[in-house]
Amino acid sequence: MLNPKYLKTFTTLAETGSFTKTAEQLFMTQPGVSQHVKKLEQSCECELLVRLGKGIELTEQGRQVYHYAREDETRQQQFLEQLKFDEPHQGRCTLACSGAVALRIYPGLTALQAKHPELAIHLEVAPRHRIVESLKQGVIDIGIVTNTPADDSLSADYLAEEVLHLFLPATITDFTTINTTLNQLGLVDHPDAAHYLQLYCNHSGEDSLASLEVAKLKRSGYVNQLSQILLPVSAGVGFTVLPASVEKHAGHGSNIAVYPAASTVSEPLYLVRSRHRNLPARFAGVSEVIKAAFNSAKSINGKPQWI
Repeated sequence: MLNPKYLKTFTTLAETGSFTKTAEQLFMTQPGVSQHVKKLEQSCECELLVRLGKGIELTEQGRQVYHYAREDETRQQQFLEQLKFDEPHQGRCTLACSGAVALRIYPGLTALQAKHPELAIHLEVAPRHRIVESLKQGVIDIGIVTNTPADDSLSADYLAEEVLHLFLPATITDFTTINTTLNQLGLVDHPDAAHYLQLYCNHSGEDSLASLEVAKLKRSGYVNQLSQILLPVSAGVGFTVLPASVEKHAGHGSNIAVYPAASTVSEPLYLVRSRHRNLPARFAGVSEVIKAAFNSAKSINGKPQWI
């Protein structure tokens, strides 16, 4: 049987990549960390990591041991939660969503945690596919995604429609040849850019955009930090498509323009969780905060729209 203490040391080392940081986090000495790793390797009968100067790299066996340890830790956490009295304002809540949604819900979640300090809210920004996989594996408790997952093990509650905007430099004032303009500017790419742009083109109500070949479009750059994606657009070096709500957090104001599409383009958002797991009472408050963030949205065509 693998020693839990050695596994904890090893997973911390794998995540920090540093013997020094691991020793500091676990209140150990560096030789103590090395000794734990050595004993774990002896138990596993294989090498788990390679030292690279001041850093490390896990071997294939090391990666397997790391994933095993993390899964075991999750199982133990869930088991301990089941043994505790179900307090409505105490315990750990893990959730994941897109960066744009995080901007919307995190202020309310922070206020909830400030009101109930025994709550520990862990919010991760992640792409849709990783959120779904994390839910199925039990790594997170709830997630917010676009489109209902095609998996019977998950349940989804509709939240709102997320409006998408095509953002252009403010210097662009002639929209009569929008396809030519977009090809000249180039797309400021980001993890969801191709998906958003294709969705926008398909549902904008304009034939010119519907014929745009997204895959062949020039890319003028790539940014994976949500708060920075509109910066190159404001500087006039490209265009992009993002949820409308991002604009007020970006702070570029008069330097960007929104293309006036014939039809409003949006996609649905769903609150998703495991169908067969009864969430602890504390998630009632968390869900209320999330839903409240969307209840203030405007209603278009009978559906609440977050803009």
